[in-house]
Amino acid sequence: MTKEELNEELDSEDYKIELDKLCIMRSSVIQCLMFCYLNSVRDGISQEKNFFLRMIDDISQSIVSISSLAKDGISNTCLRELRYLIEVAIKSCFIVKNSNKDTFVEQVKEYEKLLNSSNINQINTLEFHYLDDFSEDFKTETKKLYGFLSKYTHASSHQLMERLSRNSIGRTIGFEGTQELKELNDIIEKAYSVVVVLIFHSVAQYVPGDFLVERNGRTIDWYFTKSKYVSLIDEKFDYKHERQQILKELADERKRRIAF
Repeated sequence: MTKEELNEELDSEDYKIELDKLCIMRSSVIQCLMFCYLNSVRDGISQEKNFFLRMIDDISQSIVSISSLAKDGISNTCLRELRYLIEVAIKSCFIVKNSNKDTFVEQVKEYEKLLNSSNINQINTLEFHYLDDFSEDFKTETKKLYGFLSKYTHASSHQLMERLSRNSIGRTIGFEGTQELKELNDIIEKAYSVVVVLIFHSVAQYVPGDFLVERNGRTIDWYFTKSKYVSLIDEKFDYKHERQQILKELADERKRRIAF
């Protein structure tokens, strides 16, 4: 692929759609994380005690870096960051659920061995009360995604052969185009939705309820309501008074929105 051909592709409407999707996902997940943080710390203790909330700075840094790297076609590094996001989200949720320590520093010391390991088997013991019968499906899909992303953490044969295949058609670093960004976006949306589900299970129930449900009872206009698991969480708040007159409409809208 020549530089002229690449520039033409990067100016195409299809590429711009995928680039917009990348930016929307970044803004959407950070919006959720910051809302959960600000709405939680009002209680005066979560700012120090909730391990997940204390990790939001690190998580946000990865999300911003993924967006920047993806725009430049540096996809493998993005995949490594996504693996980190899933790992830290699982461990953070686990610590929130299991630690009785009052400070972040005490929790780090208590779970030092867990934090230093790349093992994510902790997810098997977590109860995802918002997901009901779909809890095991969520665990299975998350572990499968983590396993796939792990292929890019080290110099695996999968990663090397994939790079050779792309090189053979002129898709070297900086020369990635629409299809490459689309494939990366598909993985990003799954990884970000895992982070969202895990933080919703790591904060008080009123927090995701406040985030997902508008004052008129409608579901927030937000990218990740297209996730089947976020949709299940949203449904849990149908008990709210402001939703009672539009329950059927909300259920129909959820079905139409689900995309991954």
